[in-house]
Amino acid sequence: MYAHKDSSGRVTEEFLNGAEMFMYHAGQTSLTLETCKMFCPCRKCNNTKFAASETVWKHIVNRGFTPHYYIWFNHGEADNRNEASSSNQVENVRNREEPHLPSESCNLQEDHMVDHDRMHDMVTDAFRETRSVIEEVENVEGPNLDAKRFYEMLAAANEPIYEGCREGLSKLSLAARMMNIKTDHNLPEVCMDAWAELFKEYLPEDNQCAESYYEIQKLVHSLGLPSEMIDVCIDNCMIYWGENAELLECKFCKKPRYKPQGRGRNRVPYQRMWYLPIKDRLKRLYQSEKTAAAMRWHAEHTQKEGEINHPSDAKAWKHLNSVYPDFASNPRNVYLGLCTDGFSPFGMSGRQYSLWPVFLTPYNLPPEMCMGKELLFMSILIPGPKHPKRSLDVFLQPLIEELKELWSTGVQTYDCSTRTNFTMRAVLLWTISDFPAYGMLSGWTTHGRLSCPYCMGSTDAFQLKNGRKTSWFDCHRRFLPINHLYRRNKKLFRSKRVVRDTAPPYLSGEEIEKDIDYYGAQDTVKKGGNWHTTANMSAGYGTQHNWHKKSIFWELPYWKNLLLRHNLDVMHIEKNFFDNIINTLLNVPGKTKDNKNSRLDLPALCSRIELHIRNDGKILVPIFRLSAEAKAALFKWVASDVKFSDGYVSNLSRCVDQQGQKFSGMKSHDCHVFMQRLLPFAFAELLPKNVHEALAGNK
Repeated sequence: MYAHKDSSGRVTEEFLNGAEMFMYHAGQTSLTLETCKMFCPCRKCNNTKFAASETVWKHIVNRGFTPHYYIWFNHGEADNRNEASSSNQVENVRNREEPHLPSESCNLQEDHMVDHDRMHDMVTDAFRETRSVIEEVENVEGPNLDAKRFYEMLAAANEPIYEGCREGLSKLSLAARMMNIKTDHNLPEVCMDAWAELFKEYLPEDNQCAESYYEIQKLVHSLGLPSEMIDVCIDNCMIYWGENAELLECKFCKKPRYKPQGRGRNRVPYQRMWYLPIKDRLKRLYQSEKTAAAMRWHAEHTQKEGEINHPSDAKAWKHLNSVYPDFASNPRNVYLGLCTDGFSPFGMSGRQYSLWPVFLTPYNLPPEMCMGKELLFMSILIPGPKHPKRSLDVFLQPLIEELKELWSTGVQTYDCSTRTNFTMRAVLLWTISDFPAYGMLSGWTTHGRLSCPYCMGSTDAFQLKNGRKTSWFDCHRRFLPINHLYRRNKKLFRSKRVVRDTAPPYLSGEEIEKDIDYYGAQDTVKKGGNWHTTANMSAGYGTQHNWHKKSIFWELPYWKNLLLRHNLDVMHIEKNFFDNIINTLLNVPGKTKDNKNSRLDLPALCSRIELHIRNDGKILVPIFRLSAEAKAALFKWVASDVKFSDGYVSNLSRCVDQQGQKFSGMKSHDCHVFMQRLLPFAFAELLPKNVHEALAGNK
C-alpha cells in the first residue's frame, strides 16, 4: 500500500496492483454498489470525503493512501451490516469478468461530497451484537423489561422504511434526521407535522414513516437517557427537590422561586440545574456487547508484582474490597470516581460566568477505555453566573441519594455478555479536583495557615512578615526518617533550626468524622447554602481547625471506611509549579516569586547571603535569573526548534510572547509536557550547573 512511487517519482507497478485489489474489495460493499461512491482514503481526503469511485481511483494513484490505514473499516473490512444482503452483493460482483472499476454511470464530479446518512452505522457500531442478543433471548435468560425496551428500540434501526429501500434508511434514522433539520433551522412543530404527512403520503404504501411530530419525538426520545431540570434558589440556598419540590419560596432566605409573570403565562424559575441520573447510564454499559464484558476487567486482569497499571491494583481499592467482601464478590458491581471543576463557557470574552459540571467515571473498564470521552458521564450541571463555593453540597443532593440507593439496594440490570440479569450495585471510591475545589468537596478550607488537609491543626506553617502570605518553607523535614541527616542541617533549610518532631498521625475516616462533629461543623443542606459567615462558624475555626461544613459525602454509609476519599488533580498542581518556576526564571513583573518582599523576609529564615538586600539598598541579580541573551535563545528554541507529534501538545511556538518576554496561553497539558520533556535539558546551557540540576532533578 505504501510503496507508492520509486526513486524517479513514478507510481510503482506493485502499488497499482494493490490499488486495483483495494478498489475491487471496496466495490463489493452494498453502499458502493448502490451509489457508485465511496469514502476516499487518499492522503488529502483521509476518509472524510464521499466521492465517485473514479475520483477515488485518481486520488489514490496521484496521492497514495492515508497513513496507517491497514484495516479498511470504511471499505468493507470488518463490516457488520446485514449479512444476507452483503453476501448477495459479493456474489454478484464475483460473477463479473473484470474487477470492479468505476463505471461511466457514476457521478464524476471532482471531490463531490454528500451528506451520507450514518444513523444505521452509528447504532450498529455502538451496539454491534444487538442482533445476536435478541436472537438468543429464547435460549437463555431473557432481558428485564428496561433492557427489552432498549433492544426493541435498536431493532427499529434495522427495520427499513419500506420494502426494497436502500439499507440504512429506517424509521429511526429518518426521525433522527428530521429532528436534526428542525434544530438547525428552528422549524415550528406545525411545519414538522406537515413534512411527516408529506413523507407518509409520497413514499410507497405500508411505509413505516412517523405520521406526526409527536411520533418523531417519541421515537427519538428512546435513543436518549433520562434527565431532570431542578429549580434552584436564586442565592443557592436550596433546590426545589424531594420534600421541597412544591415550595414557592426558599425556606432559608424567603426569596421567591419564580419570576413575576402575567396571568395565564407559564411560571419561570429564577434558576435551574440539570441532573442526569447515573443508574440508566450504568445499565447501558451492560446492555452493550462492546462494554459489558469489559466491565469485569478490573477483577479478571492479572497484576504484575510491584506495578500499578489500574486503580484496582492500588491499596485503596483493595482496602475497600477487604472491608466489604460482599460487594467485592460480584465483579459486575461498579466502582466510580467523581470529579468537578469550574469553567467559563464564554471564554475570554470578559463576561463573568462560572459553570460547574460534575462528572462520574466507571473504573471497572481497562485503562484504555475508562478515560474515554464517551465514558465520562456528566451527572450534574451547576448553573452560573455565581461560583457555588460552599453551597456545592446543595446541588449534590440528588446524586448522593442515588449513590446511596445503588449501594444499599442496587438496580436490576441485564448483562448481555453473559445473558443474565443481576442486581448491580455501585460505590464512589473518591473525588478528584484541584485544591480550591478540594475544599468545596471535603469541607476543609484550603486557604490560610491551616490549609493543609493532612497536617490540619498540627501544621508548622507561618506568616511572612513582609510578604504577608502563609509560608510552608521547611515544614516537611519532620516527614523524614528520625535519623536523617537533613533533620540536623542548619544551613540548607531554616537557619539554626533542628527538626525533631515526627509527622502528624494519619487519621482514619471515623476519627475525622468525630473531629468534625466535635467542632460542630454543620451540614450545608440543613443550614442553607448561604449560611456561612464568620459569626456562624464553629468555635476554633481558623485557629484549631478549618472545618467550614460537614460534607454531604459523609451521608454515604461507606465513606468513613474508605482509605482515600479525596484526590488532587496533578495537572493543576503541575501547572502552578511550572508558572512559578518559569516566571521567576524570566523575572516576569507581577508573577515572579523573587521580589523585594521575599528578599526582605530571607534574612530571618535562611542564610542565603547572596540573596539578601545590601545595606545600601541594592538588590543583587540572582544566579537563577536568565539574562537577556538567554531569554532570547530560549524563546527562539521553543518557537522554531521544538517539535512534537500532532495531537501530543499544543503548538508551543504560539505560546511565546517575545515582546512581553514570557510564555502565555499554555494549558495544563502544555505545562505538563514542558515540565516532563523539556525542562530536564532546556536550561543546561542557559543556567549554572547547580541551578539546572536542581530544576531537572539531576544530581
